[in-house]
Amino acid sequence: MFLLNSQKILKEWTDYNQHMNLSYYILVFDNAAEVMLSKFQMGEQAAKNTNRSTMAVESHTFYKNEVKEGEEAVSYTHLRAHETSLHLVCRLLLE
Repeated sequence: MFLLNSQKILKEWTDYNQHMNLSYYILVFDNAAEVMLSKFQMGEQAAKNTNRSTMAVESHTFYKNEVKEGEEAVSYTHLRAHETSLHLVCRLLLE
């Protein structure tokens, strides 16, 4: 498991219950995936240099705990490579 990044949850990312909104979970995981892909020369810079890139085909989100404004969330990921695909499993943990 790789530690990718840490970020504070912003007020604009929360809903009327002060819980982080789904779209921002996706943003946090997308940012974490970019960090991971860049480590393997498959991120934004590689796409610009080689005219080849990756794309997300499928996403699943499981909620095991509430994430609220001001909390520090840490992104971790597992990476599995197959012949024609990559499988990233990202986890968001609170500090």
